[in-house]
Amino acid sequence: MKLISKYNRVNVVATIVVLLLSAVFYYFFIEAALIHELDKNLVVEEREITDYARENNQLPEASNSKDEKELYTLSADQLINRKFSNVDIYNKHHGENISYRQLEFPVTVAGKLYKVDVLKSQEETEDLAKLILQITLAIVLLLLVTLFLINRFVLSKLWKPFNSTLQQIKQFNLSGKDEVHLEQTNINEFTELNNAVSTMTKRVSQDYDEIKNFTENASHEIQTPLAIIKSKLELLSQSENLKEEQMNAIQSISETTNRLSKLNQSLILLTKIDNKQFRETEEVDISELTLHHLNNYEELLHAKNITVTNNIEPGVKLMMNENLAEILIINLVINAIKHNIDNGSIKIKINNQSFSITNRGTELESQPLELFERFKKDKVNSDSLGLGLSIVKKICERYGFEITYKYSGLLHTTTITFPA
Repeated sequence: MKLISKYNRVNVVATIVVLLLSAVFYYFFIEAALIHELDKNLVVEEREITDYARENNQLPEASNSKDEKELYTLSADQLINRKFSNVDIYNKHHGENISYRQLEFPVTVAGKLYKVDVLKSQEETEDLAKLILQITLAIVLLLLVTLFLINRFVLSKLWKPFNSTLQQIKQFNLSGKDEVHLEQTNINEFTELNNAVSTMTKRVSQDYDEIKNFTENASHEIQTPLAIIKSKLELLSQSENLKEEQMNAIQSISETTNRLSKLNQSLILLTKIDNKQFRETEEVDISELTLHHLNNYEELLHAKNITVTNNIEPGVKLMMNENLAEILIINLVINAIKHNIDNGSIKIKINNQSFSITNRGTELESQPLELFERFKKDKVNSDSLGLGLSIVKKICERYGFEITYKYSGLLHTTTITFPA
């Protein structure tokens, strides 16, 4: 959920609750105020009746209308409490109960005690309270609509610099030379965000360039002395009168140099993949590429008498860098051959959903997931560098492929699932 949507939801809900509660309290407050006004009118009526009785020594004529009633009752009780109350009286002409506000008080006329009940209808009071409540609810509804429109359009415009900055971050390309162009704003928080993003992107780009330069320089500077060492070893191996111990030493140094050269190339490759230096993509025919490299390693397969069974659908194509696609296929095929057994087998299955390669091998000593870690080898004395599957996993992560490794009954299966 977007922040503005979350804010609108919380704001609208809170506003509705507050305004509705306020409307309820407002209704009761208005009702109490109107009843208080009725009570004041009843007190005026009380004063008029009392004054009339004192001056004329008799009670005034009782009125009996829908809006106002006066009742005089001769009372034998010497104690009559003055009080206000609410009563409902059935009106037979209107066929309904009408609510009245009543004031009960004592009056003495000609030595006789009378209980006087003065009643005033609350119908107009209730109608007025309902009308005020309706007006209040209409105002609340209008206010909610206004708040919604303000939140929808005004706040969306206020958040425009943030959305622009977010879009620039999404489109930021490390390998590109274009700088991030952030929208100017007079909102302090967004200005601070833009400054932080600008500083961060410049620093990241600078670090990326430094790592890229280091990778290229390291690749060149390390490979050059290794190539010199290899050429010198070849010259030494061709020398006459070399003893067996010297030949063995030269061979050992040559193997170590070759291993060091492969290690350097693998680490440089991993660094380049991490830095996304393989950015060019094209449509690569995985089916054709796999068959091509199987033919390239036909002699190696024949040397170990490995049977290859393939179920490769033609024309399976992926959008990726061609060099990385080739590295991916080569590492999987080499891994299946190197860790196979004599007279073993390899099964390859390729379709538009996945690529899987299965080879026979020895019992697995490590956990399958650990084999994707750098320098992780199943056998300690293995001559493998432990980087082949790490490179494969990095390439898969680069393009959103899912890779799994399963081991069952001396069968080792690596499966790459392509995204839909």
